[in-house]
Amino acid sequence: MRMTRRAALLGAALAIAAAPSARAAGSLTATYMESGTYDAAAKQIAQEFQKEHGVEVKIVAFPWAVLRQNNTTDLITGAGQYQVMSGGYYLADVYENFAPLTDFIKKSDYAKGMIPGLMEPGRSEWYDGQQVGIPFGIDAYGLMVNRDILAKAGVEPKFATWEDVIAACEKVEQAAKDVACLSHSTGNPEQIGAFFFSAYDGPYVTKDGKYALDPGKAAAAAALLPRLWKHLPSGGQALTFDEAERLFADGKAAMLVDWPSFSTKTLDDPAKSKIVGKWTMARFPGAGFPWLSLWQEFVPKSTQDKETAWAWIEAFAGEKNAKRNLVEHGINSVWLSTYQDPDLAKKYQHYWPVMQEGFSRAKNPPLSGEAQDFLTNSLVEVATGQAEAKAAIDKVNTTWAGIPVPKALLGAAAGAGQQAK
Repeated sequence: MRMTRRAALLGAALAIAAAPSARAAGSLTATYMESGTYDAAAKQIAQEFQKEHGVEVKIVAFPWAVLRQNNTTDLITGAGQYQVMSGGYYLADVYENFAPLTDFIKKSDYAKGMIPGLMEPGRSEWYDGQQVGIPFGIDAYGLMVNRDILAKAGVEPKFATWEDVIAACEKVEQAAKDVACLSHSTGNPEQIGAFFFSAYDGPYVTKDGKYALDPGKAAAAAALLPRLWKHLPSGGQALTFDEAERLFADGKAAMLVDWPSFSTKTLDDPAKSKIVGKWTMARFPGAGFPWLSLWQEFVPKSTQDKETAWAWIEAFAGEKNAKRNLVEHGINSVWLSTYQDPDLAKKYQHYWPVMQEGFSRAKNPPLSGEAQDFLTNSLVEVATGQAEAKAAIDKVNTTWAGIPVPKALLGAAAGAGQQAK
């Protein structure tokens, strides 16, 4: 698998290396995920940035997997097409190609007013003692619930474990036979990690710094998946984010497992949702951790004008535009002032307290892109009945034995309690 992925990257590298640089004088190019949120906000801010700084910012957006590959390929080839990149911990294999931002952070006192802890190693991204990533768009996997449907089934939306969710689903499907219990973007295989990371409370890295899961605990967590998948809508094993959200917004599913930033704006829109005022968030279940999404802005070492790149990061990810990015684009803020706004706090009182509690527990697994891909693909096989949980976890551990733990993630694992002692 490692050779196959490397070959694909090198193939893409030839295409990038052959292409002319996207950067022109007085311009920079920044990458974002194609989501209608981050990219939409970036395009809006880019127009204002050009008026203020006289610099054109070209926003290029890709689906998540393509964004990850394009960023990586650009870095390993030194093509320099992108002067600012969006990504996260799964880019740890190539952190050596990012410029340290510590001096910029200190000079501007950038962290002042941010949610405590977000700039620390293990949450933000560091390499060789230097911070290389600037956080924006915090999210933690959430469990949205339809209060009316649960009440009809006599279910209180308090779930300590996924076993509790399964038990609730059985009651829901008895009380409301025309409603599915669970909706989730099953068509995106990487997203299955949300269930596993929250259910599994063991290590990801051994004492001697190798990838490995606790076989018993991991198999038990994986075994929950086919039981949960039984409560998806009929034909619901390949749902897109939009399809999963639509089922919940139309009142056809009792619960939605999703990133809140992807769905809450729609769920509160009377033109798009039939459950306005009827839904809330429940604490994300499990003894593990809610999966953290903490997007980072990076500046490649190949970027010549790092001052302008930093100015763009401040404009996009800084406190100035945080409230607007939330209200207009559904991007959760990393700045305390956003959540302290009394009007916003009142407007979002039906889910903000639970969402913020999720932020406090959320973590990233210390997995490279290759390690995470193999895990989640194996979990999909378990969920869909193609593999038994124990056999799948054994296969993961066997494959992981040949995947090195990136230096940056090894330190993060130790700091986050994800390494065996």
